[in-house]
Amino acid sequence: MATQSQLSTISTANGLAEMKTEAVLAQPSPAPPVEGVLSINPLVARLPVEIDVAVPVRGFRVRNLLNLSAGTVIASKWMNGDDMPLGTHGAQLAWAEFEVIDQLLAVRITRLL
Repeated sequence: MATQSQLSTISTANGLAEMKTEAVLAQPSPAPPVEGVLSINPLVARLPVEIDVAVPVRGFRVRNLLNLSAGTVIASKWMNGDDMPLGTHGAQLAWAEFEVIDQLLAVRITRLL
């Protein structure tokens, strides 16, 4: 048999559960998602993300790294205009190409993954 304080606790818990359920039901439903656009929390959308565009250089060794100096040119086997991998924190997101805009180096995304 439940004591008066246990019944009071159960009654209060049931009342809170009903209030939470009513609050959830009273919330307006979110707008339907637009095709091709991800739904994301606005606070998360404002977080900074550093992206990397890598120019892979095959055959580069530690001895090459130790011999670097100002003015050293490192040749790659990538042709001008070839797509480069674009990613963040080790995850590739897209392919991109370098472009010069108003004397600044820019990256144009050519394919998303």
